[in-house]
Amino acid sequence: MVQRESIEYFQTFFKVSQAILSFLSLQDILDFLVKQTVEALGLKAGSLRLVDESTNRLELVAAYRLSKDYLSKGPLLTDQSIPDVMKGKVVVIKHASTDQRIQYRTEKVKEGIDTVISAPVMSKEKVIGVLRLYSEGPRDFAPEEIEFISALAEMGGLAIINAKIYEDEGVRLSQILTEVGVDALEETEPPHHRMKPFAAEPIDPSKSLEYFRLLHMIGKALLSTLDSRQVINLIIHKIIETMNVKACSIRLVNETTRELEMIASNGLSEDYLRKGPLHIDRSIRTALEGHPVFILDATTDKRIEYPAEKIKEGIASILSLPITARDRVIGVLRLYTGEPRQYSRQEVAFLSAVAEIAGIVIMNAKLYEKTHYNLMFWQATLEYLGFTGDQKK
Repeated sequence: MVQRESIEYFQTFFKVSQAILSFLSLQDILDFLVKQTVEALGLKAGSLRLVDESTNRLELVAAYRLSKDYLSKGPLLTDQSIPDVMKGKVVVIKHASTDQRIQYRTEKVKEGIDTVISAPVMSKEKVIGVLRLYSEGPRDFAPEEIEFISALAEMGGLAIINAKIYEDEGVRLSQILTEVGVDALEETEPPHHRMKPFAAEPIDPSKSLEYFRLLHMIGKALLSTLDSRQVINLIIHKIIETMNVKACSIRLVNETTRELEMIASNGLSEDYLRKGPLHIDRSIRTALEGHPVFILDATTDKRIEYPAEKIKEGIASILSLPITARDRVIGVLRLYTGEPRQYSRQEVAFLSAVAEIAGIVIMNAKLYEKTHYNLMFWQATLEYLGFTGDQKK
């Protein structure tokens, strides 16, 4: 049995969140989710199936380490294959070869499967699929492991819904442009996200579960909306709440003015926010080179602009983290404390992960808003011109 302390809850959840929040195809996301879950928990294999309401079947969409013979054994029916999962419950079956809730028990024996755990994939309180994991021998699952599996299944459901929203908007826009004889807009090239040095750093096992829970809470909140302003405010609110800091801000790089433009903040006074522009070549420059920067005394450090204003605002320490997208630094995430405060490497690793995810979701939201704006523009334009589909020659 896998030792519980060896499970990298945080790193696995971070990598899956990266994939889900990036522009990867839905199939890539689901394949990656199943693979990462199996490997993190030291299991034999896994699969993800979605409900086909017209046939009452669980259709395979992703699998890892299952043989072709096993996958071709026959259809799985929602009312016969561990039906309690369809009620939103996580179900653990320790001896699949004898349990009556299992279809194809003989095939399980042949495949070398003993224990099966099934977690519902949800969408708006409705079960739309099942994440199923398989163990070669008898396996007990600790409560935190079940929580981890449920969280990954939940993220899979959110990924499916978000992908559908993007796809629907893109298809509608493409159809309109085709009808009027306009070439489709050039697709944005998917970015290739890599884990940054601090975000990739191994987390102490005693903190891994805690940080996974925090990242799950943040990721779930971020996937709840495609509004970029709301996304950014959610990030700031969650960081202040979880890290217990005085204030937090997000600034994005303006290449034209060479300034860091304030996008959102919480905990900073209006007077402080009006102090003047921050320049990218003078305000904690190292953070814009892709490295977390910690300033213990913000009132005397030469890398700081406006030290007098920081004294007046009651700011003692600052942690500045790069926000990246498409392997470029697009801004900074800053945490402010009223008392001198040190951050452990574990905390910096966690916050670096949040900053990297922030970059992905900001770009996602902006792309979605651009697509949505283009769709609304063309719909309004064609309506104004009195265009209908049957006018196309």
